[in-house]
Amino acid sequence: MLKYKTIYYQDVANIADAVFETLGCTDSFYFEKPFLFAFAKANPTLQNHYLVIYDNKQAIALALVQQLAFMVDNSLDKNAIYNRVAHSLQQYLNRKQVQLSICGNIFLSGNYGVFIKQGISTVLVYEQIVKEIKHLPSDKPASVFLVKDFTAKESMEIQSIKNYQYQALDMEPNMLLKLDWPDFDTYKKALRSKYRIKINKTDSQSQDLIVRPFNAKDIREHLQVLQKLYCNITDIANFALLDLNVETYAFLKESFRESVIINTYWHIDKMVGFSAAFKVKDTLTAHYIGLDYSLNKELAIYRRILNDYVRLGFELGCKEVNLGRTSSEIKSTLGATPEPLSCYIRHRRTFTNMLFKPLVRKIKMTEYKQHQPFKKV
Repeated sequence: MLKYKTIYYQDVANIADAVFETLGCTDSFYFEKPFLFAFAKANPTLQNHYLVIYDNKQAIALALVQQLAFMVDNSLDKNAIYNRVAHSLQQYLNRKQVQLSICGNIFLSGNYGVFIKQGISTVLVYEQIVKEIKHLPSDKPASVFLVKDFTAKESMEIQSIKNYQYQALDMEPNMLLKLDWPDFDTYKKALRSKYRIKINKTDSQSQDLIVRPFNAKDIREHLQVLQKLYCNITDIANFALLDLNVETYAFLKESFRESVIINTYWHIDKMVGFSAAFKVKDTLTAHYIGLDYSLNKELAIYRRILNDYVRLGFELGCKEVNLGRTSSEIKSTLGATPEPLSCYIRHRRTFTNMLFKPLVRKIKMTEYKQHQPFKKV
């Protein structure tokens, strides 16, 4: 059996540039060194570990593992948890601060935790990671381990980690819109009347909004307002592990001017919203947004942002827009369809992990209505 060697780093700056070049991730965006640095620099309270896996002396994979403490709150009460043992475990967790170790980037929706050199076995790399993740240097060792986020196809490739007592947990899906039309107007014509009216109504209702793109300097000058708009969203979220420091976008804009798009929405002289997106190859991926909820209903700010994501996708020549998680039903009215995602989770202690399993099995994602907005061909 192959035996890999793993070297740990707590600062991405200490990883030699040659490692990224050897792996072939220097043009991957999500695994480029400046991208990882931006999130680490702007969010210092999050403990990052970078695992470089070697076969002999050649780097074959890079893994990002993030550790943080969190409290399991009453958000779990919204799930159908009936098992008596699982309920007892829930109460146990509710009284304690849990150290959570995540293989992945908690600020991204998708499989952005591991980059594997082309031609290397995915199975063997993930088996190495789930072995190593328990031994990361930390003042407070993690008690819960999470490996995220996998599509159905990706999950099939890493099934062997179940041999290490990990179990699957369904996550909210990414909502994807294929851009099979030449422009936004043609796209609208493909919609059934009911849904086309919704888009037009949103654009009419939000016509007084002025959209201003921001560069790194603009972001830092308006950082306090941007952060407040962002926190308006996370403050009402069912479950958020950690708030993003919006200065992250300033660092990203400095390194990736064309790939990072930050648009702000203004009403008269007041910023009332913003949207962030990443353009990578032929996909536009919506990232975080911010809203002034006191004006959202009047000005249809959120729906306008969604409309503009689709517009932007066409303008940039993309083939797909990833509208991200949450508000799945609203996004489906634009034609977006779900891409199911799952993660894998386990507790450090074998006995506790056995009690943990019924709890995980009972957690269900919120159901929503999937609209079918396009005319039948």
